[in-house]
Amino acid sequence: MIKIEDVPLLYTTKQFIQTIPTIEYKEKYINLETTMAACMECPNFSKNWACPEFKEDVLEYWDKYDNIELTLTKIIFTKEALNNSYNEDDLMIIVENSLFRERNKLIKSLEEKEAELNGKCLSAGFCGYCERCSRIDGKPCKYPDKCHNSIESIGGLVGDTLSGVFNEEIKWIDIKKGKLPENLSLLMGVLY
Repeated sequence: MIKIEDVPLLYTTKQFIQTIPTIEYKEKYINLETTMAACMECPNFSKNWACPEFKEDVLEYWDKYDNIELTLTKIIFTKEALNNSYNEDDLMIIVENSLFRERNKLIKSLEEKEAELNGKCLSAGFCGYCERCSRIDGKPCKYPDKCHNSIESIGGLVGDTLSGVFNEEIKWIDIKKGKLPENLSLLMGVLY
């Protein structure tokens, strides 16, 4: 079994930043119907304040801001990591301790940019700030300034964004073969 502390030794990162007008992003890369269908399959659906189902019209978020600064972090696995085979538990440990580790490292700088630009930080995945989300108990969010929607949760098509804005393709883990892809992609941003 892989050790959590060994996961950072399995990869390096490379970051790319692109800014585009929000109106263009909305026109090319928003499809709420598609993203909601995927979100409904997730165990966090309506159980996390950063995740759908929302009472408000999330498409309005896109109309409130002029631009979106997108940050792509490529998690690039070492040759050794690519040559190894992993069981499903180890693959999940690697994902949780690479993607979420890098997300958590980046979020502080995006929150600073959000404050500086009077914008809205967009994270990746569900909010994991609290061990147990208060939404499960029907209570308001305890830390609304730390709870950030993901791009997908408000309609953004990450695969289309990666290919159209960054000329990158999503690569997937091969669970059956126990193989990591060349890289994983983490897409976050700030609307401003």
